[in-house]
Amino acid sequence: MSFTYTELKQAIQDYTENDETTFVRNLPLFIKNTEERILKNVQLSLFRKNVAGSMSISNKFLTVPSDFLAPFSLSFTKADGEYVFLDFKGPDFMQVFTPNSATVAPPRYYGVFDVNNFILAPTPDVNYAAELHYFYRPESLTKSSYTLTLTSVVGTFTAADTITGGTSGVSSGVELVSSSTSLEVIIPSSNYVVGETITASPSGATGVITAVSADTSLTWLSENADLGLLYGSLMEAYIFMKGEPDIQALYEKRFIEAVMGLKLLGESKEVTDEYRTGQIIRKKDGGI
Repeated sequence: MSFTYTELKQAIQDYTENDETTFVRNLPLFIKNTEERILKNVQLSLFRKNVAGSMSISNKFLTVPSDFLAPFSLSFTKADGEYVFLDFKGPDFMQVFTPNSATVAPPRYYGVFDVNNFILAPTPDVNYAAELHYFYRPESLTKSSYTLTLTSVVGTFTAADTITGGTSGVSSGVELVSSSTSLEVIIPSSNYVVGETITASPSGATGVITAVSADTSLTWLSENADLGLLYGSLMEAYIFMKGEPDIQALYEKRFIEAVMGLKLLGESKEVTDEYRTGQIIRKKDGGI
């Protein structure tokens, strides 16, 4: 089983039997909170990423990627092709190790200096090709998009626009202007109405919706951790609704069971193979 964003929102409403306006408006929050809990509690290869960059001569700083959470490794390549991995240290250590940033040499250490920069020590003596392996936040399922087909368009829509439906009152951001009569937009928590006029800000463009495409977007979690997303979102929903404690406890239990399965996958099966280490054996709970 898997969930698109639209299917997961509908499942939450079906389970809770709730389509009240403020509840529906907060459906994206329930899903994002659940994704965040999985992200912070399970080590999955999904949350790892590699990017290439460049260390600049006489510059002790290296820009941190915008989606960076924590490092796994940082390396660079020397002119002779040697691959060098840096040791991770605190920025105070490196400033003591290289008190004068004008002292240049091949870097040996790196650390997180601030939210936007790594610090290197020593300061690079040439421009090095670098590779960062790091822990990052994948795109949320709530950022899924679909296509609106328009007619009677006045003005020009842009990818910087936010559009609002004149009848439904629904708003969402424009991801891509495919053509003058076709927009790819972030799927909102509620639904646009075919036949309503949408107005864009800041461009001021308008158009009438003639069709809304199906939601086909999936994420790794929505395909492979569907139970975790569902029961975690339901737990968030019941907290919002101030629902019965026993139902909240049931959803929490089902969520934890799903997360334990993910932990077994990400922290045991993904990091070993049976040929070298033998079959993974879970600790017995008791009995013979």
